Amino acid sequence: MIYKTITNYKEATKDFLENEKQFHLGVIPTEQSNPLTKNLSATIAKDTAKGVKTILSADRNIAKVAREQFKTKEFAAFVADIKRCMDERKKVVFSSVGASGRMAIQMDGAWRGFWQGLVDKIPAHRFEFLEMAEVVNSFTTGGDRALVRSVENFEDYMTFGARQVDEANMGPGDVLVALSECGLSASINGSAVRGYELGVKTYYLFCNPEKILRKHLDRARAVFECLDEYEKNKKKGIDNGKYIVKIPLYVGNMAVSGSTRMQVTTVELLAAGAALEIAANAWLKENLTAQELAVIDKKILTLDEYADAFVSLNQQLSSGKALKGLAKAVDFEVNTYNQKGLITYITNDYLLDIMTDTTERQPTFTLPPFRKFNDKTSEVSWAYIKNPLYPNEVAWQHVFRRPIKGLEWTKEDYIQMKASQDIINNPPKVSGEEVLDYVIGNEDDPSRYSRKCSNLVLIDINGSATPEIVDWYNKELTKYSGGIVIRFGQIPTAKITKDEIRIPVELPRTYTDIMYHLLVKIAFNALSTGTMAKMGRVYGNWMVQVLPTNKKLIDRSSRIIASLANIPYEKAVEEFFYSYYNRKPEDEYRESYVVETLHRLGFDPNKDIE
Repeated sequence: MIYKTITNYKEATKDFLENEKQFHLGVIPTEQSNPLTKNLSATIAKDTAKGVKTILSADRNIAKVAREQFKTKEFAAFVADIKRCMDERKKVVFSSVGASGRMAIQMDGAWRGFWQGLVDKIPAHRFEFLEMAEVVNSFTTGGDRALVRSVENFEDYMTFGARQVDEANMGPGDVLVALSECGLSASINGSAVRGYELGVKTYYLFCNPEKILRKHLDRARAVFECLDEYEKNKKKGIDNGKYIVKIPLYVGNMAVSGSTRMQVTTVELLAAGAALEIAANAWLKENLTAQELAVIDKKILTLDEYADAFVSLNQQLSSGKALKGLAKAVDFEVNTYNQKGLITYITNDYLLDIMTDTTERQPTFTLPPFRKFNDKTSEVSWAYIKNPLYPNEVAWQHVFRRPIKGLEWTKEDYIQMKASQDIINNPPKVSGEEVLDYVIGNEDDPSRYSRKCSNLVLIDINGSATPEIVDWYNKELTKYSGGIVIRFGQIPTAKITKDEIRIPVELPRTYTDIMYHLLVKIAFNALSTGTMAKMGRVYGNWMVQVLPTNKKLIDRSSRIIASLANIPYEKAVEEFFYSYYNRKPEDEYRESYVVETLHRLGFDPNKDIE
């Protein structure tokens, strides 16, 4: 609980309204309702396919916005700086939090996987390829442990992001890519400011209108002041070694209000992923012979073609066999969870992508988080992910393709960074060793199949389900109530099993397979969101099952209550804290504070949203 040091809801209400105005975010577009999806819950309750199509409709501006940025001198400089770092063996570090933080780790892993995969194909360049693999790196607020479980309240501190830049040993010539999502997370804004101070070439990707961020958010304003200083010095011909460039990627409101794991992270993945691949291609063309280049069986795209491919991706998922398959997958999960069952996904390729979605379901919909393997008392997460090919330690190596990076911060560190007394008194467990306690390997885990309706789900992408994976699936299936195979992308003709859900989508195969990473991301976002909406955990398009792990989410919870119960914001904050302080610890995941409050206030979720 964030407000542990305040003893009652009246005091907490007063404190939040008077002292936390920077977290009152109702003016921010990505925190507002999207007109395209306003009746999502009613639509998907009647017709699953129409509901999924409604979710996907919110992606319609992504290709246009990315295409516009692809044509700017700022984006050209971004690509050129990545290529320069490759030439000079400098660092390109992605910094972010939450959904964008997990996406940063995804891009890091995909980049490393590409270069490591070239070693066997073109062995004469193996040392250079391994050097290229190390050029790109990432860190997320809360460290790598945040990949499997959100770290409460960390994104509220600019000092935390600044410290992580320092610990990454960044300096002049390196590139910091601050994926700021909406511009709301203090930690990422802190990393951008620190990068600028250190003379690191800093790129700030953000997804809300700049004018609104400048006017209403001090923590975003600090970044724009750096940008103003840089532009002013540039016009005067002054080079003080400090460099920061903005890349705005505002695509409109989210499919589910405030759920930036959806459209915001999608446009960031498209833009940043394209930049990485374009830079990689430029380096390869300079350093390999024509015969060596011919061995790389991947398609080279222009920037416009990345935007075109995204349009095609959205159209294919929104119609025909792919839409039918997605709807079938939603109904399968809904039926499982309605029987209090569990879903366990298994895959080797794209495990990180699917893990990202399953992790994000917890704070988005107030579900039990992943639990540690030796924890026999906490609730089991509804969905989980396992790699059937490797034991846990090796499975994690395949996730990160680099050493695990935790935050080894002491109580004194938190005092120095001006953390809250709650954090100082009880420092969260975010060391690298914590990650290995979450077993994602092929070890037997009875907690995943002990319930009556527990399903094993084999994920096959572009035929990635090898005979070894299929054999493991068939062997383990005897322990579960049932199972199914879900196949995405370019699907081989031959069936794996009798029970298959097929989601066919044809996309270009590029260096890091960025378009297929986008396919998995968007499809799983639609699957999890559609499932929760069909189960009544979304009202209209409001994510009413939000777990308030930071002050931004306390504000979001209060605004949802105000909007749906039609009461003033100040009253909604008080009603939220009343529920917050009267919840028993054992009931934490019973339902969200928002839903509890709305029920207490007499709101009828079955009525149409005006």
